[in-house]
Amino acid sequence: MKKFNKIFLVLGLVAAFGLSSCIDDLDQAPKDPNQLTNEKFKEDPEGYMNAVLAECYLSFATTGTGGASGNANIQGFDGGMGTFQRAVFNLNEIPTDEADWLSVSDSHMNASVQYCTFPANNTCIYGTYSRLTINASVCNEFIRTVQQGKFDLPEELKEKAENYCNQARVLRSLAYFYLIDLFGNVPYADETLPAGAVPDQYTRAEAYAKVVADLEAAAAALPDAEPAYGYVGKDAADALLAKFYLNAGVFTGTPQYEKCWNKCQEIIKRHQGGGFEGSGLANHYTALFAANNDKYAAGGSNKAENELIWIIPGDGENLTAYSNSSFLINAWVTAAPGDAPYSIQASEYNMAGSGWKCMLARKQFVQKFDWYEDGTSPDVRTALWKTSLDGFEIENTGLTQNDYGNGYVAVKYTNFAYDNDGNIDLENSPVPADFSNADYAVIRLAEIYLTAAECYVVGNVGDAIEALEYVNLIRRRAGLENWTATDLTKDNLLDERCRELYQENCRRTDLIRFNKFTGNAYIWNFKGGVPNGTSIPESAKLYPIPQTVVALTGYKQNTGY
Repeated sequence: MKKFNKIFLVLGLVAAFGLSSCIDDLDQAPKDPNQLTNEKFKEDPEGYMNAVLAECYLSFATTGTGGASGNANIQGFDGGMGTFQRAVFNLNEIPTDEADWLSVSDSHMNASVQYCTFPANNTCIYGTYSRLTINASVCNEFIRTVQQGKFDLPEELKEKAENYCNQARVLRSLAYFYLIDLFGNVPYADETLPAGAVPDQYTRAEAYAKVVADLEAAAAALPDAEPAYGYVGKDAADALLAKFYLNAGVFTGTPQYEKCWNKCQEIIKRHQGGGFEGSGLANHYTALFAANNDKYAAGGSNKAENELIWIIPGDGENLTAYSNSSFLINAWVTAAPGDAPYSIQASEYNMAGSGWKCMLARKQFVQKFDWYEDGTSPDVRTALWKTSLDGFEIENTGLTQNDYGNGYVAVKYTNFAYDNDGNIDLENSPVPADFSNADYAVIRLAEIYLTAAECYVVGNVGDAIEALEYVNLIRRRAGLENWTATDLTKDNLLDERCRELYQENCRRTDLIRFNKFTGNAYIWNFKGGVPNGTSIPESAKLYPIPQTVVALTGYKQNTGY
């Protein structure tokens, strides 16, 4: 069992932000059933400060204080779907070529999001918007509480409090990255917004400028030392800045490839020396998504291979959610009945339940990988998949649970532990459970290598030899041949990002950046709701601002809705 810092196990000391609406989510004070007051804080300033910071982290890990499904802080929406990772996955992966959503009960996913048709009253869109604004709000409240002196901290805790505030600023910036990415023109509020004020809506470029400036300041202020396991530090802040810079052309109209390249170089340099060929990457891809992957995280035990720059912790017992790695196993698998033409069991991934039978891979995604005639692949990134060898068809003939089997099962995470040689370690694996012990990878060093390569290929910034070697590190670890300079093209790089980063909440963002999401430049099965795919309008590059929000705030709706 993983050993969490106590901050991640402080549950219930601070109230969930039990909101039935997200209108004022960016300016919320905690509704505290324990009636915490300034006088109460004085009894244990450090303890209560830890507890409130824990709420910032928990807002990204769970539905709210109370575990997997209890006390969800988005009301009127499925608690599991309302967790951060899963909410973003719904909008960043399901509409793309990566995964179909098969559940017949989730009409707003089945008949809308995965077909790239986005009505303004869609509950999945509203739930994601709410989750992101709530998370920003929780971080704002922590910073405000510190700055207003409510914890009554002694002088010796002031430096720790400042560090905590900078961590909260980084967490807040992650929420804003996806708000800006998914919704464009969004409300912006930081800790300086007066209580009760409705945040102003900013243009996409204005929101980008505010968030990036704040994140740059937080990154500069964070210590160079690696953070404790589960916390965010300078590496996480810099990696998020690289994501912002990479998408600056889309977000603002002004590319920032030079800034992006330089930031990637700083991160890569800090990781040199250990791991795969001295790159800092973990030696084995599959082990990054295993039950004991905490050893590859910042603050983990494999100091030379801390590829997992930013993680959402999970231990399958104390910190659980119907999201993160648990979602990315259960949603793919099911217990195959005896007469099924396919073979799959949740126990093959060390899960106790039967799985949910909700997702299958789309054909065009599967075809990006190399396959031998016998149905096997040299690409280790498919090691956990269920394919034609297991009775699954590559074609997608339908999108209901009755069509399970019509598409490969592209499982990426496992609840088995792996040893340093990339083999299953039964002795150190957890007992089978409904929740996975694997941490969810928010940003990995591999993404930074590929991002740096893109700066050269697309932005003509950086060094050609280094860019090629960065991609070839990724390919060699996957068991594939090196590319030559002529292979390093925009389309090939986009495909390599897909193969390496699938299910890591990058795909829609990448397709838009490469102008492959809308129109007919790239068609995949059921794009636009047509079995063989069709063009979708330019307006689909942004989701609608939820109808309820527009009605109550007067915010400007996005074009096309």
